[in-house]
Amino acid sequence: MDTIISLIFAGLSILVTVACILYSTIKGGQISDRVGILMLMSGVMALTGLGFGLHSFRVVEGDNNAKRMTVILSLVALVLLVVLYLL
Repeated sequence: MDTIISLIFAGLSILVTVACILYSTIKGGQISDRVGILMLMSGVMALTGLGFGLHSFRVVEGDNNAKRMTVILSLVALVLLVVLYLL
């Protein structure tokens, strides 16, 4: 169950981040504060996904590859947000 929650949060985080990038590109950088709030929410979702992904390793049952994938997906979402912040 933790793996599924982690996958959902990490996937939503990446989708929100990509949608914000596309919206910013379309508007030429003239965006509202709501997009910044969406990016913060995306970061919280990525951290939550990482937490649930790491917590899923405590359960013996389940596919370890799926558990690893959700942790990697959460890390990708966090790295994407950090790279965007540094640009």
